[in-house]
Amino acid sequence: MANTPIRKNSRQTAPKRRVAQPKASKRLAQLERELRVNEERWQAVMNNPIMGVTVLGADHRFIMTNPTFQTMVGYTDTELKKLTAIDITPSDHRDLNRRLFQELQEGKRNHFELIKQLQRKDNKLIWIQLHVFGIPNRTSSVGQHTFGMIFDITEKMQAQDALQVAQAEIAQSTQSSRMGAMTASIAHEIKQPLAAIMTNANAGLRWIGQMPPNVAETRMALERIVHESQRTDDVVQNIRAMFKSEGSSRTSVDLNELINEVLTLTKGEIQKRAIIVRTKLDENLPPATANRVQLQQVLFNLVTNAIEAMDSVSIPNRQLLIKSEPGTSGDVGVAIEDTGVGIDLEHIDQIFSSFFTTKGSGMGMGLSICRSIIESHGGRLWASRGSPRGAVFQFTLPVAAAEAKYMTT
Repeated sequence: MANTPIRKNSRQTAPKRRVAQPKASKRLAQLERELRVNEERWQAVMNNPIMGVTVLGADHRFIMTNPTFQTMVGYTDTELKKLTAIDITPSDHRDLNRRLFQELQEGKRNHFELIKQLQRKDNKLIWIQLHVFGIPNRTSSVGQHTFGMIFDITEKMQAQDALQVAQAEIAQSTQSSRMGAMTASIAHEIKQPLAAIMTNANAGLRWIGQMPPNVAETRMALERIVHESQRTDDVVQNIRAMFKSEGSSRTSVDLNELINEVLTLTKGEIQKRAIIVRTKLDENLPPATANRVQLQQVLFNLVTNAIEAMDSVSIPNRQLLIKSEPGTSGDVGVAIEDTGVGIDLEHIDQIFSSFFTTKGSGMGMGLSICRSIIESHGGRLWASRGSPRGAVFQFTLPVAAAEAKYMTT
């Protein structure tokens, strides 16, 4: 009787052992599935066709590489396992590579990125973008493994090199264009006083050839020749200064005085075209800091353009207004207004571009050069439509240092 309960208890505990076995099997099956999924993910990473993958040991030797990396460098996986990353790195990239790898091993960083070159098995060089991460080595206390992701950017680098070459060629072409524009400007500026010299010389010959000779008129013609000769010399000296390393000299310039000089130079054209000229020049205008000859070139060009713009307008409506006034930002401004045909809105942003012109003849360089001169002086030149017609060209220039200090106190 004493043994009966024992058999009864053993029969009751047996089902519990049978239940525990299926739970362990399910857990094991789940772990196997997770392992297979992880292996499939790892294989997907290793077999990707875009990114090279490497695993390096603490000695910098390749432990594992994927087919994409092997194709990049032209080595097999077996060949790579006999090499280090330094072995396929050009000499000029090795020091930086070693230093970054050492910092990774010493725990000073946990990753690094680098654009470098690799030398293929056929000795050709490729550019790569490298991303390296540290992998703690649990089986050894010395160093750690590193995981690398490598992207071949050779075509990108070659495209950048080609772009730099193209940009250099464009810059050279632009420089040539600027030299051409400058040459045209020089020819234009010298042609004007030379034409005046020739005109006055012929007039002087006529006055001196009269019987009796008109000495007074001859003297005036000779004085004008001297004046135009000096103007030509100023242009030449300014051109020479522009090609010197120190650049053009700049002094305090009285804009009102310069405006009157330009109106004197263009007086003949103004009278011939029957243009009414009005000026509104501020008597208290502070001097500007500028190169006198260059600024005269700008004013002469703008006034000449205004004169020519009124050729197609009836004579009673031809008016030229030139104003000067202090600016609101410690500068001085000049405005030249005409009553000509005006500027089309579609052209207003293009008129300062090199070689753009709406004239039947001409190279379209004048306004581009004018803007370059004004901007090189720290000023600004712009254009707008006149009211009710015509065009307005305005520019500003910084005032001379002493005047600027006075204006701000």
